[in-house]
Amino acid sequence: MRIESALRRGVAWLRGRFEALLAEHSSAARLGVAVGVGVFCGLSPLIGFQILMALGLAWLLRLNKLAVMLGLQISAPPITPLVVLAEIQLGELLLRGRLLPLSLARIRAMPGRELLETFLVDLTVGGLTSGVIAGAALGSITARLIQRRRRETPPSAPRA
Repeated sequence: MRIESALRRGVAWLRGRFEALLAEHSSAARLGVAVGVGVFCGLSPLIGFQILMALGLAWLLRLNKLAVMLGLQISAPPITPLVVLAEIQLGELLLRGRLLPLSLARIRAMPGRELLETFLVDLTVGGLTSGVIAGAALGSITARLIQRRRRETPPSAPRA
């Protein structure tokens, strides 16, 4: 019986914490900003430090941490090489007006250190540019969708 009651208390605590995180800074505009910040961090060239940067900015700007983490998923590991390739190409295009003869297979095969040494400037320019553009766009879309959803959905009855 002790284990069951401890488990119930633990589950109740987790549920309460999760619901508090959901409600944290939850105006439509702030949730949109949170998603935008997450997207920006996810597309930043600081591969490996993106989650730390995202959580730090969420804390500093008092944003909803779950919404920031949701936006960060734009560069989830299975698609990271594609994001890196796109950012390198965007950086090269903006800096030099051309695309590089790179393939997704080559990006996947390159060790991270070599990738950074070879394409650091392109990756930085492309990553910051795509992060700002995609973060602003997806943050705005998120805020508008939440506003629309809240207008269309009547408030639910309080829980007992």
